[in-house]
Amino acid sequence: MRLVVSLLCIGLLTANGVARAQTSPTPAPTTQPAPSSTTQAPPPPPPPSTTATQEPPPPPPPPPPEAQGPDETAAERAARYSRFSSGSGGMLLVFTELISGVVTGGILGNTFETENGDYVGAVLGGLALGTAAAVYQYYVPVERNESLLAASGAALGFLAGFGYGTEQDLSRRDRAVTALLATQAGIIGVLAATAGPGDVSDGDASIVGMGALYAFVFTALTQSTLALANEGDEDTNLTPTLVAPALGMALGGILAVPFELSAQRAFKLTVLPLGVGAALLLAGTALADGPAVPLSAMGGVAATFVITLLATAEPPVPYPPARTGSTLRSEKSEAVKAMPVPVLMRTGRRSESLTAGPGFLMRF
Repeated sequence: MRLVVSLLCIGLLTANGVARAQTSPTPAPTTQPAPSSTTQAPPPPPPPSTTATQEPPPPPPPPPPEAQGPDETAAERAARYSRFSSGSGGMLLVFTELISGVVTGGILGNTFETENGDYVGAVLGGLALGTAAAVYQYYVPVERNESLLAASGAALGFLAGFGYGTEQDLSRRDRAVTALLATQAGIIGVLAATAGPGDVSDGDASIVGMGALYAFVFTALTQSTLALANEGDEDTNLTPTLVAPALGMALGGILAVPFELSAQRAFKLTVLPLGVGAALLLAGTALADGPAVPLSAMGGVAATFVITLLATAEPPVPYPPARTGSTLRSEKSEAVKAMPVPVLMRTGRRSESLTAGPGFLMRF
């Protein structure tokens, strides 16, 4: 009975709990409030660091190769024209000696009765003289005008030596040796005369060239006059004409010491007189004959030279000229100045008349 009553109580309680659960309301879902518009945004991230992305510096350049050749001080290296020359005319000097060695060596080698003698002589002469010139210009500065004068001396020396040997009927070997020695004498003489520091001015170089040219022209015209006057008597010996340019070059070098001309004036003093002489020579050949033709040409050259000298008188040239500046020689040549001037003199028994003539003014 108690068991039955207990089971009934449990059943009633269970039924009552189920009914209560079915009739109870479902709770509403909870919603979170929207974020306020006044809420501050989070700060932006910091910019990337520039040091982190910077590229590493490039590697240092490799060291220069070690210099080949004799050691030089900083002053000597700064004064050199290039790595291979001490002056701007060194390469021209080497070329001049190379060509002169090939030519004179080939002529000398041809005199030996051996196979390929001319080839062997040309190779040995070119290598020997070219190497000697290369060594010389490496240690001794040779400037541009000096090298041009050396090349001119080589050409005129070869002309004088070879012409002398030919006109004097020397043997082949003696003529070749004479040409070789005269060529080297022309080069060495120029280098010895211009061995001072600095270059030769353009005016001095022009005087040297003008002297060589005028010596050749006047000697050739003089020999032509003598040959036409004694036509048919004997053969003319051309040795003076062939040797005159070398002697005229030496004379021009001597005159360049006391005189200083500009290159433009020296050009006018050379071209105008020789042009007039050439015109008179052509006209005389067409209209006349005999020794009067070269004599008229020489007279025209001399007269035009004097007129041009007076017409192109200019103030003293500053020394050194502005083109080469301090690279020229000392100012010793400025101590003596010479210039042509017209002169008026009284003439007659009572000195009542005047006459004009050329004069020469020297200023110390």
